[in-house]
Amino acid sequence: MSGSTGPFDWSGLVLGPCQDVFGESLTWIPSATGKPVTVRGIFDAGFRAFDIFAADDGAMPSHISQAVPVLGIRQVDFPGEPMQGDLLIIRNNRYRIKEVRPDSHGAISLTLNRADAENGTCSSRTS
Repeated sequence: MSGSTGPFDWSGLVLGPCQDVFGESLTWIPSATGKPVTVRGIFDAGFRAFDIFAADDGAMPSHISQAVPVLGIRQVDFPGEPMQGDLLIIRNNRYRIKEVRPDSHGAISLTLNRADAENGTCSSRTS
């Protein structure tokens, strides 16, 4: 059972149905081959809040937010290992994989950077 730990098949019984419901088709272009591959993943444009506290000057904390796009995938759905720097095309936007975070259940969380401005190509959308 690929992606399972212990007696429970997480990849098949949990992650697979989640991908079926929430996943979408996208294009993965591995840096190693440069050949586009259609795969599935659960995309989230992301939101992460940060609290920044000043030193002991008694100032109130500043609240800052940042969009951090993330793609959730099943390891068994990819024909190879996604790597930092690989290109993804999701909803007609380009992203580079910033970080690859596998878990022990067959899922991988890919933290992404927008890459629309690479090679002179820009999207009309800003992030």
